[in-house]
Amino acid sequence: MDRPRQLTIAGLIVAAAVALDQLSKWWAEEVLDDGNAIGVLPTVEFDLTYNSGFSFSAGSGNGEWIGLLVTILVGFLIWQIWKATDAGRALVMAVILGGAIGNLIDRIFRADDGILSGKVIDFIDVSWYAVFNVADIFVVCGAVAFVIYELRAARAEKESVAS
Repeated sequence: MDRPRQLTIAGLIVAAAVALDQLSKWWAEEVLDDGNAIGVLPTVEFDLTYNSGFSFSAGSGNGEWIGLLVTILVGFLIWQIWKATDAGRALVMAVILGGAIGNLIDRIFRADDGILSGKVIDFIDVSWYAVFNVADIFVVCGAVAFVIYELRAARAEKESVAS
């Protein structure tokens, strides 16, 4: 895939991930703001919460530091996508980037005590696991895809060297 096309597709992936995340959070605030939860499956419901920390609400109260770390991560991912010569690597990083930007938008635009102090909207409540959002799904699935991609690339390189 040529570089301009690779960057265009990566940009579209990021834009789609951010749009899906922000639309789902808008929906959650509109529908779930009254404290009502919506049952989806026996152990899954939509239930609006706000998270000032990161995964599993760890680091609560440190939103500005987490926001700063995510800002650095976003810059790093943009740089990696820009310089990537491998389309697959760039595209899985774009999935992670879309999720990271989705949560960073919450930290910036829902801030009360400083530019990165906002809380992230979470609403997918898996009772035996965690409460998360669409951006988190993109980050986790993108990270898993990235690891799988890198393992396959390493195996293919090892096989090509051996033969």
